[in-house]
Parts: sequence; structure tokens; C-alpha cells
Amino acid sequence: MQPIRVAAILVISAVASVAWAEAPLPGLAVQNRKYAETHEFTLFGGVLPLDAFRKGVTLSGAYTLHFTDLLAWEVLQYTYSFPVSTDLEDELAAFDLRPTPFERLESFASTSFVFKPLYFKGAWLNDALTFGEFLLLAGGGYGWLTRTQRPMVDVGVATRIFASEWVSLRLDVRGMTFFTADDFHNELWIGLGVSL
Repeated sequence: MQPIRVAAILVISAVASVAWAEAPLPGLAVQNRKYAETHEFTLFGGVLPLDAFRKGVTLSGAYTLHFTDLLAWEVLQYTYSFPVSTDLEDELAAFDLRPTPFERLESFASTSFVFKPLYFKGAWLNDALTFGEFLLLAGGGYGWLTRTQRPMVDVGVATRIFASEWVSLRLDVRGMTFFTADDFHNELWIGLGVSL
């Protein structure tokens, strides 16, 4: 009697494992976003690192309107640059050389389309969950340089880490081109911000 029970259990187990193996697994598992945003206010500290003679240390403020989990509009970002001289001009002066004068960016205002293709969560030190997203930005605006004012276009990438429902940290990297009919001026802006 005992061998019959064992055989029956083995047969039932084999049939169940075959049926389980043939059952399709779900192809997609998506979790809803934990934090839904509508209005976002961001204060940035940043840098304009391309000028070898004077780096720009920037202070920026931005307002972003989020339409969906994927699309948003950075309605306005205004940035002011504080020039910080490097030692390069003094080093050239020691050889009685002067750099060719060129324009420096003083401030700019922009508006950008924001696409948010990637939302993620991860474990921070195996202790707490961290949520974040990856952003792509493209837009335009206007810039004030030392001698001219020019329209601009910009593209960039950003990432945001949510500290709570109301506070997040954001890192932006943007390439900007300020142009006239016969000239253009390129800048790179890197900003670290706190969003509410």
C-alpha cells in the first residue's frame, strides 16, 4: 500500500510541474509611481565650466508643470552667473600676453519640454527604498552675454532622486547654444538642485 501512495504522489507532482512549466509567465510587471507631481519649484546651484579664464558659478530658479508621468514643461528657468577668475590670465600676463577678448555668459532664461522615460526604485544600503527618474530636456530661451543678447537652444539630461513626497534632489547637465545671424556661443551648464 505504501509504494502505491508514493507512486501516486510522484505522478501527481510530475503532472503539476509540467502544467506549471507550460503556464505563461507575465511578460510585463510595472509598478505605479509612488509620487505624483503637478507643480515643481527648484533652486539650483551650478557651474559653467567651459571658460578657461573665468568659470561661472550659477544660481538658478525654475518652475515645472507636470502633465503626466511621462511629460512635463519647465515653464521658466532663470540663471544668473557669478564669474570666478582662474589663474590663467595672470600666468599669461607673466609672459606679457593677453587673451583675445570674447563674450561671457552673464544670465539666461529658458523654457524646456521634459520627457521622463525612466522611473526607478532601488535599495539604499539594504535599508530603505529610493525612488527616482531620468529626464530628457529640450527647449530654448534668451541669454545675456557681456556684449550682446542672443536667443538660445538647449538640450540636456537630468536625474532626480526623491527624498520624500515633497522633496527631491536633481542633477541637470545641459548644452546650450546662443546664436546670432553670423555667430554662435556654446556653453555647458551643470546644476544640482533641490525641488519642492
